[in-house]
Amino acid sequence: MDIKTKFNAGDTIWIKEFNPEAKKFMPESWQIDHINIKISKDGNVEVRYYLGWWQGFWEDQIYATEEECQSACDQKNDEIYQRKK
Repeated sequence: MDIKTKFNAGDTIWIKEFNPEAKKFMPESWQIDHINIKISKDGNVEVRYYLGWWQGFWEDQIYATEEECQSACDQKNDEIYQRKK
């Protein structure tokens, strides 16, 4: 079985982080510490990226560029703003 990950350990990535002072989500950069790959008996592959020993993220929760993450933050902030109306 050949498994390819979107990111590698040591890569700098971006996540949506809630800033309580600004009261909105903002991009925050991190470095991937390690990657956990789980393969189930039925062949399902789960890849989780860890930014430290305690905090793991799925591929759809991390972004390669600040711009990509900023767009996702803007969308999330818009959703929150719409709910408060």
